[in-house]
Formats: sequence, structure tokens, C-alpha cells
Amino acid sequence: MAKYKKLKIVCDACCHVPSAHIAGRAGKGKAAGGILFIDDNGNTNSEFGVYFGELTVPQAEYSALIKALDTASSICRGEIEVWLDSEFVVRQLNGEYGIKSENMKPLYHEVKKLEDRFQNVKYFHHGNNTALAKRADQLAEREYRKNQN
Repeated sequence: MAKYKKLKIVCDACCHVPSAHIAGRAGKGKAAGGILFIDDNGNTNSEFGVYFGELTVPQAEYSALIKALDTASSICRGEIEVWLDSEFVVRQLNGEYGIKSENMKPLYHEVKKLEDRFQNVKYFHHGNNTALAKRADQLAEREYRKNQN
């Protein structure tokens, strides 16, 4: 049985791509995500990190969101607010941008499929300097560091 009628999700991903500072460099790096669930009263219900392995930055952002929505469906089937610091991903999910990359389409479709578990899902962009964004980033970075040898 769903515990919450409304849930706020804040998620972020970190992706450490070697030589990312080189212009035109696109590639994969070790990636992890940080996820927070916040109830109607503004209390953090849970927070956790998840390690993904080798992904591109957009794949990491989508993977964190997929994990968040999948996990959230066990405690909420109602209204979901998702807050991301990736404006690009938010605009894709809100239908403002299309998905051009073939390797991103399955991730996008997985998110849309997971949305069916809830009454309503809305996506919002926030800067990475908000307290919740910083906490999600800390969780992602912590998970990343735990998995480096």
C-alpha cells in the first residue's frame, strides 16, 4: 500500500569522464546517482546513492531518475514532483526538446513507462546550488567514491 499521496524527488548524477576538459570530448565515465525523497511536510523520507558504472553524463542523469521513480513507486502512487539540475533532461521530459540520440531513447521511454505507476509526474529544473541539489550531489559523489579502487 502506498504510504504517501505526494512525494518530491530530488536526484542528481555524477559522471567522471577522463579528459572531459578537452573541447569536443564526449565519452563515458564512472557514474553514480544521489536520490532524496521528501514528503508533504518537507521531511526527507529517505536518501541514498546508487552506482552505475560506465555511462555518459546524460545516461547517468536518466539512470538516476529511473532508479528514483522505480523506488518511489513502492511508497507513493499519487503525485510526484521531480527536481533535477539538468535543464536539458527536464526539457526533454516536458516535451520541449526531442530525443535525437538513439542510445538515449530507451532511457527516455523507460522513464515514460515508469510515470504510469503514478497519478501525475511533473519535472522541474533547479540550480545545483540549492541545499537539496547539493545533498543529492553529495550522495552521488559518496557512492562514486565507495566504488573506486
